[in-house]
Amino acid sequence: MRRIPLKENPPPKRLRRWMVKANELTQTLISETDPEKRKEIIESNSKVWRNKALKKYLMDLSNDKCWYSEAREVYSHYHVDHFRPKNEALDSNGVDQGGYWWLAFDWTNYRICGSVGNTKKGAKFYVKRNKASCHTDLCEDEIICFLDPTDEDDTHKLTFDKTGTIKPLSIDESDWDYERAKYTIENLDLNYEPLKEARKDLWDTCESKLNELQHLMKEYNQNPSALKKGQIRSKLEDLRKLTKPKSEFSTVAIKCLLSSNIEWAQKLALAPA
Repeated sequence: MRRIPLKENPPPKRLRRWMVKANELTQTLISETDPEKRKEIIESNSKVWRNKALKKYLMDLSNDKCWYSEAREVYSHYHVDHFRPKNEALDSNGVDQGGYWWLAFDWTNYRICGSVGNTKKGAKFYVKRNKASCHTDLCEDEIICFLDPTDEDDTHKLTFDKTGTIKPLSIDESDWDYERAKYTIENLDLNYEPLKEARKDLWDTCESKLNELQHLMKEYNQNPSALKKGQIRSKLEDLRKLTKPKSEFSTVAIKCLLSSNIEWAQKLALAPA
């Protein structure tokens, strides 16, 4: 999971009419006191969050990748996910805590998610403390269990191993960070088998490139040549590209390099995007 700079990149001018419509609908929801009528307003205007231009804007922020999994194809087609569910929000026991109806048309509540994860997520949204219940409550005060790809801190709470398995970075099962990571992995199906296999393939590719480079660097130091120097530069660039935001599963490539215990590889992984 890489951070998506959503709030720093509001919808562009081409979505001005969309914004006006979304804001009007939000005000209509706030004015409506009947929960059933609010639900009708939301469901009858689902085309708002299914707007193609809106989806393209959100996709552009992630280089056409799912915001949660970093996948392009193996996680199926993309949905515009309501991070905070619009009609109901189920806690860890499946009990409805009350949906975030006032965020149904709020672009800051949208995330791009593969259909596998979005279907599994459904209305799940466990809030440990300070649950917002209406538009006057601050969602920022909530202690939520789902990791949010727009939050820089949250994106660092997951890690991978060479089998392609995603897991909590924390190893202490009593930690809140561990609980959040585990909850997110399970309720977004982030270890969905094709997804895990794709991550394993990338790890294997990175490891192979690392070994090739180590061998080539050793040869160069024993018998330097312009040809070998050029080959090293080219292979380093190939490896560097795998860690960049545009690349699928770039965080897996970064983890592979960091776990190598090779100093130059670790520096490559930590280089600015």
